[in-house]
Amino acid sequence: MVLTHFTDKQKEVLLEVIDEDELPAFLGGNKTDPDGNPQCNSFIIHARQVPECYFLLKSEKTLAKSPEAKKLTVTRFSRENLVFEVEESDSYLEWEFETKSRDIGFGLYFNENPENDSKPIELLPKQRIDTTFGPEVGILKCEQKGTCEYIFEIHIL
Repeated sequence: MVLTHFTDKQKEVLLEVIDEDELPAFLGGNKTDPDGNPQCNSFIIHARQVPECYFLLKSEKTLAKSPEAKKLTVTRFSRENLVFEVEESDSYLEWEFETKSRDIGFGLYFNENPENDSKPIELLPKQRIDTTFGPEVGILKCEQKGTCEYIFEIHIL
């Protein structure tokens, strides 16, 4: 797409902040390509059609079809927790999840000594995650043994 119509008012506004010899001719100035082209294609990349491979489309939900994936149902106005033991220091916590639709609240907490009723440490603050265009994937190094808790929440208004 090449801009071909430019009003006098628009030209006037541009010339208040850009020198006429620096403003491309197709915008109302005097600057052209070395070959005289007023579109200035040697230093301006004009808009063009975006290839379909760059379009954001609702992705096909691949995790739902995976036999290894654990399925967790989080109903409206509810919270589900996945708790597991980190048995070795310097382990990596990994997650990958997707939702059928909408977004979901997600947070990650760690407790080094849950038997003593100590307060969990927030490793990843709870936030809204939208998996419309692809799954949420993450990894975090857990330097100590303890209990890790993934929290999923849905609050639909």
